[in-house]
Amino acid sequence: MSMKETLRQRIKEMTALIGVSGAEWDVARYCRDALEGYVDKVEVLPNGIVIASKKGAHPGPKIMVTAHMDEVGYIVKSVDAKGFLFFDKIGGATEACLPGRKVLVKGSKGVIPGVVGVRAGHLLTPEQMAKPQTVGQSYVDICVSSKEEAEALGITVGAQIVPDSPCTEMHDPDYMTTRAADCRVLCSIIIETMKVLKAEDIHGEVFAVFNILEESTVNSIGGAILAVRPDYGLFLDTIPCGDVPDCNFEKELPVALKKGPVILLSQQLAAAFMCAGSHPALVNALRESAAATGAKHQEFAFNGAGYATDAVGAVRLGMAVVSMAVPRRFSHSPVEILHMDDVVDAQKIVEDFLKKAVDLSL
Repeated sequence: MSMKETLRQRIKEMTALIGVSGAEWDVARYCRDALEGYVDKVEVLPNGIVIASKKGAHPGPKIMVTAHMDEVGYIVKSVDAKGFLFFDKIGGATEACLPGRKVLVKGSKGVIPGVVGVRAGHLLTPEQMAKPQTVGQSYVDICVSSKEEAEALGITVGAQIVPDSPCTEMHDPDYMTTRAADCRVLCSIIIETMKVLKAEDIHGEVFAVFNILEESTVNSIGGAILAVRPDYGLFLDTIPCGDVPDCNFEKELPVALKKGPVILLSQQLAAAFMCAGSHPALVNALRESAAATGAKHQEFAFNGAGYATDAVGAVRLGMAVVSMAVPRRFSHSPVEILHMDDVVDAQKIVEDFLKKAVDLSL
């Protein structure tokens, strides 16, 4: 099977998992199991971070490659006497996409279907029609008649809620739409890259880190850094696209599908005083890997917007970082769209990059 088809299958499997930020356990179990037998060591830290390592045949640095396992979503905050679920948002999920959607509710006894209720259209006032329904106004109907029935299904406070939006191929099957592309696509790339990396190709030791809580805080990566003590790291994520009618491509977001993964020169979430710049030697190494493998790539400095990756949590610990992201449309919605050519090119660059021993001297 080609790498494209291997990655396609892996992405379908990983986006089918439910792992809202703070409840990534099923995804962690999947990543651990997928790599057992293909790496020298794989462990799960007490907080759920998965770390897999592979030693090289040549001396060199400790290299971290990482992506986050969690997804934006929702969590049950209360169940009323009739069994309706009230919930809060976890991470930056797009609320406007939620009313009237089918959802999946994951409790202690498995996953059951539900629907986000909407006020009957016949009863809406003009003012209500003009305003989007918020999470605070919403509830989930799981078609039970009491709180006790909901509890018997394992649905209680703390249950996870995600849109029921399975990975689907478009008319051109290399376009795929799904929830949780952010960041299961990059987790898939890391898994497949670690499987094909050979000891004789590695200088030093490669650590694959599958992180938690990125969608709600970018500070949890510190646990992995303290455990590994890497010399530098490649931080993988997704990035929004500006190749759509509601975005000014040239001025606002010059990122497009089918043009390759994006090397992030810098990133800033100004409202939260978060910022990270990619180390110039690591940026050059990614450029060299793209040229060596024939992979397309884009470059962007993503500042002055609501965007930050785990790299901003790493630089404060003294780590040299570089970020690369796979473009996808409609970020943090149930219908994120990606293109498999970008995924394949990203995998080529990651694999070649991990075979290098980059000199960080300026």
